[in-house]
Amino acid sequence: MIRFDSSETPEEFWYNNIKKYQQREPENNFPQNLIVTSLMKVSNREIAILKGELNRGDLLLITYPTLNHAVKNFIGIGIADCEYSLDSNIQIYELDYNKPMTDDFVFDLLTNSHGWSIKDYGDLSGY
Repeated sequence: MIRFDSSETPEEFWYNNIKKYQQREPENNFPQNLIVTSLMKVSNREIAILKGELNRGDLLLITYPTLNHAVKNFIGIGIADCEYSLDSNIQIYELDYNKPMTDDFVFDLLTNSHGWSIKDYGDLSGY
């Protein structure tokens, strides 16, 4: 049972109680200032897949659509300490970008907008 505190106005009572039960917005903090020691593009079909390693030993997985058939462009980033949990740790970040995504766009987003440093990059997606 909810009790009304007589020192509160009805508006304050409503606001204070509704605030308790509102769902919080998920934190959508894009990873900042990462040092990527190695990054390898392993697939470039409808979704590009890049795998890498961070300087602290964690593994990195990046995905993004390469065709503009998606309703909304996104970049998915997963960081985990072991391979088997990497796929289940992907956070999706929606982007306000309506052109086909390219490696150049993604690298610019990561390095210039979010301060990533990518030390070594390779591309196996053509093999």
